[in-house]
Amino acid sequence: MGIVSKRRPPFPGCGAAMKRSFVCIGVVLFVVSTLRADPVPAPKPVKETWDAVYIEGAKAGYFHTTTREVERDGKKFLACTQAMRIGIKREGQVVTLRIENGTEETPDGKVVGVSMTQFAGAGKLTQTGRVEDGQLLLRTSAGGDVRKTPWDDSVIGLVRQEHLFQEKKVKPGDQFSYASYEPTLQVVTTMRVTVKEPEEVDVLQVNRQAPGAKAERVKKTLLRVEVVPDKVKVSGRPLQLPGMTGWLDADLQMVRSETNQEGLGRFTIFRTTQAVAEEEGAAPALLPDLLINNLIPLNRAIPHPATATEIVYHIHLKGDDDPTDAFTQDSRQKAMNVEGETFDLRVRAVREPLEATDSDGPGDESLKSTYFLDSANEKVMALAEKIVGDGTDPWRKAQRVEKWVHDHMKVSTAVDYIPASHTAVDLRGDCRQYAILTAALCRAAKVPARTALGLVYDKDAAKGPVLAFHMWTEVWVKGQWMGIDAVWGEGGVGADHLKITDHSWSDTQTLAPLGAVTRVMGKIKVEVAEVK
Repeated sequence: MGIVSKRRPPFPGCGAAMKRSFVCIGVVLFVVSTLRADPVPAPKPVKETWDAVYIEGAKAGYFHTTTREVERDGKKFLACTQAMRIGIKREGQVVTLRIENGTEETPDGKVVGVSMTQFAGAGKLTQTGRVEDGQLLLRTSAGGDVRKTPWDDSVIGLVRQEHLFQEKKVKPGDQFSYASYEPTLQVVTTMRVTVKEPEEVDVLQVNRQAPGAKAERVKKTLLRVEVVPDKVKVSGRPLQLPGMTGWLDADLQMVRSETNQEGLGRFTIFRTTQAVAEEEGAAPALLPDLLINNLIPLNRAIPHPATATEIVYHIHLKGDDDPTDAFTQDSRQKAMNVEGETFDLRVRAVREPLEATDSDGPGDESLKSTYFLDSANEKVMALAEKIVGDGTDPWRKAQRVEKWVHDHMKVSTAVDYIPASHTAVDLRGDCRQYAILTAALCRAAKVPARTALGLVYDKDAAKGPVLAFHMWTEVWVKGQWMGIDAVWGEGGVGADHLKITDHSWSDTQTLAPLGAVTRVMGKIKVEVAEVK
């Protein structure tokens, strides 16, 4: 079961963007490493915990959290590390996601450093940050300039977060809030906590008398807490991160937590032993499929999507107080007939550059070589020169790039999120790699380019006509942004591409630009209202 048209490999959404901290499970995971260039021996941990992760009842992986005491310049700090290893099913294949993240903090919880490591195949990308003079100075293992962002001094670290319930001696009816740093999105958010009444729930209890000390589910009465983050801004738009429900034991330690990750399902996390946490799941086939779950069924098929000049979509975005803001509005897309959470989105096909109508021109970031769009790489530059030849017209150069990528790349959903220079060699991937390589080649050919995220029409063997999450490329020609899609290779994009957002990938070496689509995942219903 899956996407029928292999010409349109879908964008996999936020599969690699799940996060669990001590008091919240949201959209991202992380670990801290030592925040200095010279390596030092890892001191013995003062605390270590293991948690087993289940997705919709199926064992998926674990979290391993370690706290160590470190000393710098005669001062003592606590370095808390969180390592996540989770299996996610994508179009029938189970792939392992690994993210490590954490904080370094003073004994009273004030954050002085952050770190996150994303693993991709045999490689990894580490981002570290140091708080200095009211700013967070971010560096990455890939090099590049130090990025400075304003810092909220009220942010507390992971160690302090874990002990908040004990510190405050919480009881039913209590409410409080705290500030937490979300490293994948590179934002600070306020977490609002409400303590509810005790209730009976399942927990994992290890039966040490049984062979192998197997874990059993037992009922216990625990204190319920609910944590809701404030909205954050991603790519200039508000995004609501998932909330979390947790249960505290008699010592006010969290032994179970639960969150609903839109588009993927319910995550349940149990405090347990290392052996139980690391044990492989008995039925990986029961894991929900990230790609299949995020297909959006339509009420009817679109007869000729590639040649339609205009399509009107009737959209309902559950729980969104400004649903039209979730989609781009420009000369190609326009929202109409807004009623509460419902509106119509009119999308036009623009196959050739028209009179310039878009107001925002390209900045330097649309030509700049970045970590993912590494257009200054020798292989990328040589390939771009080979493709465009002596062409001078920007639009024709972009179309040549689109066609070349379409003709030479092979579809694979098993490829990690990698820089364009890697894809230029392997020539394998899904729509992410198609779009990233196309954008980098266009920049190397002196055509401003960026990626676009949104939805695209397709047909699924089981669900019929659907919209699937997708990534394509946009180029700046003749005073306007024009879409091209190397997955299709048709010289432009049609009215079957619904754009949510775009990004230049400048000053970022994380997957934060993908966060905007989580506003839509699991919340959207769409009908085809009109086709011209």
